[in-house]
Amino acid sequence: MSNVKSANERQIKRINFRLDQTEYTKLKLSAETYGLTVSNYAKKLALNSKLRQPYFDHAATKELLLELSRQGTNLNQLTRQLNQQPEQPQTAQLLAALQATREEYRKLWQQLQK
Repeated sequence: MSNVKSANERQIKRINFRLDQTEYTKLKLSAETYGLTVSNYAKKLALNSKLRQPYFDHAATKELLLELSRQGTNLNQLTRQLNQQPEQPQTAQLLAALQATREEYRKLWQQLQK
């Protein structure tokens, strides 16, 4: 048996990242627990991670967040105007509708941040 690896098996890519002393110490202690070097432990963590498929791609998420932000700004401006004119007959109903809408926006933000 030879220790020579085929072209497909050779590890030719390198990844570097920096840690502060606390992070490194934690990583080193965890690696020692499993009897691995720090780099092998980090490699195993990275290769065994379970990432979830995002609901939206990055571009769509940015677009949704921007639109939600704009609508939230409009909602706040409308609410401020209604609060400055409490004597109007439909103000209470409009404020209640705006508050319900604001709550729905809050729920959407929470879902997008998961």
